[in-house]
Amino acid sequence: MSKKQQIDPAEFLRGIEPYQALDPALFARLVASARVQQVERGWMVFEQGEECRGVHVVVSGQLKLAFCSSQGVEKVVDIVTAGEGVGEACMSLGQAYPMHAEALCDTTVIFLPQAALADCLEAHRGFAYRLMMRIAEKLHGLLLDIESTSLLSGAERIVDFLMRQVAEDEPDETAAVVELALPKAVIASRLSLTQEHFSRLLRQLSEHGMIVVEGRYIHIPNLGRMRRYLDSGAGHCANRGGRSSGRGRATCKRLAAA
Repeated sequence: MSKKQQIDPAEFLRGIEPYQALDPALFARLVASARVQQVERGWMVFEQGEECRGVHVVVSGQLKLAFCSSQGVEKVVDIVTAGEGVGEACMSLGQAYPMHAEALCDTTVIFLPQAALADCLEAHRGFAYRLMMRIAEKLHGLLLDIESTSLLSGAERIVDFLMRQVAEDEPDETAAVVELALPKAVIASRLSLTQEHFSRLLRQLSEHGMIVVEGRYIHIPNLGRMRRYLDSGAGHCANRGGRSSGRGRATCKRLAAA
């Protein structure tokens, strides 16, 4: 990086879970072992199959977590942003990383070694519980992603993705703007779509007046119409408890009727 970001690991970690749960002595020992790493865009923080030696906590920037086949086909699993960590589950299980982590932009991370974290886990039940909650939250998010990929059409996945960026309590009659902070190719892979299919579905949603695309900004003229579209099919979006029928209806007809 051309400009090195000055980071105080103690100040940053004290403000996020689960590290804020530690007592002063344990926290000081953990911070003493921490290493600040600044990586450039495109740099691999760790490779798929590499031994997990600790947890990387993102201070700024973005890490792309992805699987890669022997043929070079990539599937994006998650995007890790500021305040989030990666490696907790692998460290706890003593397993190698099943995916790689690539910096999508210039990124700063704090690396916390496994030995120091193990001492904290053994000595502080509250810290162990909060770390377990972090792992459970990630698992829950992964299950929602599997549900979406398995049960929603491509257009529904895009609408569901956009609606997750909007506050749930926004009234149906209002409009909203969603900024695509990630490259479209990354979003497409995250939604298990090819980039071409993703672009084609955006055009289809635009043609039916569901959205207006202006560069990386997606304008949603009517939130209620987007919600009705999701409800008109299988309805497996993140905030629905029930499941309805209607998977056989053509996407274009449902778009026109929404």
